[in-house]
Amino acid sequence: MIPRGRFPWRSLIILLACLLWLPSASALDWSFLLQQGRMGIALPDIETTDWRVTGIRAEVVNSVEADNQAVIVRFKPGSRLTAATLAQNAGDSSVFLNNVQLDLTDVTVTINLGGVEALVDRTAVAGQVTIEIENLQHPSLKPQGWRFDGRVSGAVSDLSLEGQLRSDSGLLAEVVLRNRTGEFMAGRVAMAMAAEQAGTAIADTLAQWPPLLTLNHGQLEAAASFRQEPDAPLALDARLNLAGVNGVFDRTAFSDMSGRLLFSLEDETLAARLRDITIAQINSGIGIGPVRLLADYRAPAAEPLTGQLEIQQATAEFLNGRLRVAPQSFDLANHPVNVPLDVYELSLERLLEVYPAEGFEGTGRLNGRIPLIISGTSVEVEQGTMAAIVPGGRLRLPGERLQAMLGGSQAVDLVVQALQNFHYSVLDSTIDYDKNGKLMLGLRLEGQSPGVRGGQPVVLNINLEEDIPALLTSLQLSGRVNEAVTERVRERLQQSGQEAKP
Repeated sequence: MIPRGRFPWRSLIILLACLLWLPSASALDWSFLLQQGRMGIALPDIETTDWRVTGIRAEVVNSVEADNQAVIVRFKPGSRLTAATLAQNAGDSSVFLNNVQLDLTDVTVTINLGGVEALVDRTAVAGQVTIEIENLQHPSLKPQGWRFDGRVSGAVSDLSLEGQLRSDSGLLAEVVLRNRTGEFMAGRVAMAMAAEQAGTAIADTLAQWPPLLTLNHGQLEAAASFRQEPDAPLALDARLNLAGVNGVFDRTAFSDMSGRLLFSLEDETLAARLRDITIAQINSGIGIGPVRLLADYRAPAAEPLTGQLEIQQATAEFLNGRLRVAPQSFDLANHPVNVPLDVYELSLERLLEVYPAEGFEGTGRLNGRIPLIISGTSVEVEQGTMAAIVPGGRLRLPGERLQAMLGGSQAVDLVVQALQNFHYSVLDSTIDYDKNGKLMLGLRLEGQSPGVRGGQPVVLNINLEEDIPALLTSLQLSGRVNEAVTERVRERLQQSGQEAKP
């Protein structure tokens, strides 16, 4: 038995090498015990086709127990393997790790001397490990530190790692990894966090997280499994569960979002599925909701935005009526994308209530179709139509506001007088909306007004224009969304030198 203290490690390494490679070693009757040894050594850099590791150093405190059956190395506190840098050259997906430290405390390595398998199959590793990365850089991530605490187990040729991964930003995930040398690497990552905490942590982790998206309520659960085999594309399955999530995206608030988003990557094809997605309300100034979505999407992994979107359900309540996109498929590779939006039983009374003009009143319900033309970030409408449901209704519009909107002439005076109390049987409208935000309505009204021409039938044709971005800004400043949206609008107006008036 070797006493405590320093030990001639060069001699020990030579001895172990002989034991591992001499076929007759397991037939000899011998034993060896080192209660505690210390070793500090700088190792040469390692460079392969894909990786380069520099500044490698080992600080080891351990005990060694060996006989003709096995060699057992137990690492003790103070055992640490460090590398100044690890760099992978993978083109657009290159990875750079700075100051990596592997704490080997409580790890045991067992080498079976009696087997006939390869050394990596006869060498087993087990114990708790801690891996710290001072700074990790990747194109899809924001540079920051990471820490893994968990357990390693298995043969060197079939190694498993299981534990908890945490970023400096607070992102927390449970991780399971398995690597079979020459066969596959597989793993699973899962996290469950409050939406507000997760939103902040993810925003500080992902480079492409939308900067104007914030989450402030609800729960997020995410999990992803992957498998990588030699000379084969990555296979991935992931899911995101949402429960009662509230938040703000740019100048739009959403509340009580729930449901499942399922993703997969196989044979270089990306697939996404929206299941049971519900949103209580989406509000950019006028609330829409509840919203219900059910859809599938498939695209080439190399061009994820050029796939096929298949909608099974897309409905929303709006102004006491209903919006619907009928089940159909859309080819997102061909722009523009035409999306016909059907409108059912929209309440004219409710529409005039939310319009930011006092004194506008009306009754009746409207049906119609609004063909949305989506190209890039712009949305347009060409030749949309809306029509009142029989038997029609009534309009009461204040004369002063109408005069300001329509101008002054004898014909306009008649329209203004009639619309102060107009009983209509026909209300037809054409709808056009350009990419600059200008809404153009062509109204045709048929009916009568008791105070005009003795109640005789009157036909009115009116053309109206509305600046929708300005209208929404007015609604957002009036506090009809939430304070976060109102504050964002105020900041933008101040930056542009405009005055923030509701």
